[in-house]
Amino acid sequence: MGEVAVQYKVMPDPDVEIGIDELVSSLENMDAVGKVHNIEKKPLAFGLMYVELHAVIEDAEGLVDKFEATMTEINGVGEIEVLGMGRLL
Repeated sequence: MGEVAVQYKVMPDPDVEIGIDELVSSLENMDAVGKVHNIEKKPLAFGLMYVELHAVIEDAEGLVDKFEATMTEINGVGEIEVLGMGRLL
């Protein structure tokens, strides 16, 4: 079976007081079905930041959903948006 590369935009939860660096650290250390390959902090607007996360997940039914569910359980994670997805050969 192959693998899927997924690029996410992770917005911090506005109702939780957590720094962007703490959020990045939590995402780097999450125990999930996929592998986090790259995490970057990026500016959004008016001093707000978001996290761009690149992950490689095995191409099997339900694993991308499971990876996203694991991300949403992390304290400080708000909205998650898929920016891009492609199959790795």
